[in-house]
Amino acid sequence: MPTKKAAALLLAVLAVFAGMGTAATAETASAGRYCVMVVDKAADGKTSPVRSRACADDMSTATRRAGVVEGAAASTLLMEWFWNANNNPPKLVRIYGNYGPCDSAGYRINIYDDWANQISGFNSLNECNDVTGYDLSLLQGDHERWIQHNPCACTLQGWIGPFMNDRIESFHIRRG
Repeated sequence: MPTKKAAALLLAVLAVFAGMGTAATAETASAGRYCVMVVDKAADGKTSPVRSRACADDMSTATRRAGVVEGAAASTLLMEWFWNANNNPPKLVRIYGNYGPCDSAGYRINIYDDWANQISGFNSLNECNDVTGYDLSLLQGDHERWIQHNPCACTLQGWIGPFMNDRIESFHIRRG
């Protein structure tokens, strides 16, 4: 049987970890209608590391909190995810890349928090005209591919259709 001193120490340690869990949840949860995520290029066979994520009730606050500098070469808007088809009513995530527009390798993005399995539409921009959505993280499972060859070199998919609607947990976006 543990001594009173050991039990008190255990309770103190558990209280510290419980407090850390609350802070981490508040930091990463998708609270707010607008979220911004900044990603780096991925190493071969890996997903794109997330540099920052932030959410707020307005896009400008979320963008500022995520550290995006509008117009900077290192802050290229790659994608917008829509909670609802055609973003109506509006609730969206903007994904920025720190290494410019898409190339043939592109970006491999895992979807975090309450956005996993909630995406109904998207836009991909800046040379990201070849998009594959997967129903599991790490680019695994059922998938659907959308490719558009158009003057904007983008993919505008207001509604992703019945097969992948509210099922996507990861994306691979690239120049096709």
